[in-house]
Formats: sequence, structure tokens, C-alpha cells
Amino acid sequence: MKQNKWKEKLSIPALCYAVCVLVWLIGGIWSFGRDMITKSTGSLYEFSMQAQDFELVNMHKAPEGPYVNENSDPQMIWQNTDGITLRTLRMEAEFSHSPREMCLYYTNKPDEPFGVNKRVFAQQKNDGTYLYTLPAGNIAALRLDPCSPDEEKTVEMRFGDFKVNEPVAFWMYFAPGWYGFFRMLLYPALAAAALSLAQEAYVWYKSKRKK
Repeated sequence: MKQNKWKEKLSIPALCYAVCVLVWLIGGIWSFGRDMITKSTGSLYEFSMQAQDFELVNMHKAPEGPYVNENSDPQMIWQNTDGITLRTLRMEAEFSHSPREMCLYYTNKPDEPFGVNKRVFAQQKNDGTYLYTLPAGNIAALRLDPCSPDEEKTVEMRFGDFKVNEPVAFWMYFAPGWYGFFRMLLYPALAAAALSLAQEAYVWYKSKRKK
């Protein structure tokens, strides 16, 4: 009898994680299919931007050429007013000092504030460029934090092209990112706990009614 109870308790978490994996797989396939459709309709295409296409916050272009930070939080903001489908951003950049943490924040709706729950980190490639891969979905705005210098430390930044939407490998559609992976671990566990409590409450209620 005790063994059966343990099986019942273990089956709920297993079921929740199985549903999570199934949704994750379906989501990756759906994202890939949607990108193929948007590519055929012309809303997903490769293009390049320059540093002057961004709104600069806490940084400016020095008279002699390089961009310099004004404090420890320089930002470059771009509004996707045309509703272009965005998947990747490759940045060509050189820094006078270590850029330290480099994040790309994004929003899914116009006027939505940027937050730590919606950001991706740069992957430095062998050619010296920095690649950001965005999750599938509508992207309304981007905020690039090109570097995170120490307080009162100036970093000179020289930018080349910002290449957008280069081809993405198929497996990347199934990469949830650090925040997505965290949710895949947390949400099924919370759902399993809630279902287990509901099951125990139902069993208790039935036993009370029999009495």
C-alpha cells in the first residue's frame, strides 16, 4: 500500500516535467516553422545597422572617434517600429579595456520596461565579434549594454557593423536560455506541488464524507 502511494506521488512530478518537455519541443518546432513562414513573406531578413542608428544613453561619441561611457551603465537603445522579426545580433566592436558583462535586453511589447528577466548574453566568436541570440517571439525594442566598466573608469569603444538576423542553426530553436531553463525547472515543480496538495485535499474530503 505504501509503495502505491509513493508511485502516485512520484507520478505527478514526472507528468508535470513530461508536459513541460513536450511543450518545449512543440514550441521549438513551432518557432522554426514560424520563422520559415516569416522568411518567405519577407519580414525575417538579414540587414546591418551602425552605432548611430541607436539612441545613446550614458555614453557619447568622442570628437576623436571612439565612443566613451559616461558612467558604469552605458546603453544603446533601438526601437523596432517596423515590426521586423529579430533573431540574432552580431556586434563588431573593440574595447580599450575589458568590457566585462555585456547584455542585450529586449521587450516584447511597445513601452514595456527593460528587465533582467528578458536579456541574453554575448558569445564571443573566434573572429572577435560578439553574437547575441534572441528567443522566438515579437521583439519590440532592444537595449544593448556594450560594457559594464568599473565606477569612474572610462572605456573607449569602436564599433563596426551590427549584423542582424544571420542564419540560425536548427538546434538553436530549442535553446531556452538561462532564464528559460530556470523556468523549465521551477514551474513543473510548482505545478506538481499544487497538484499533490489538491490530490491530498480531495482524498481527505472523500474520507470525511464517508464518515
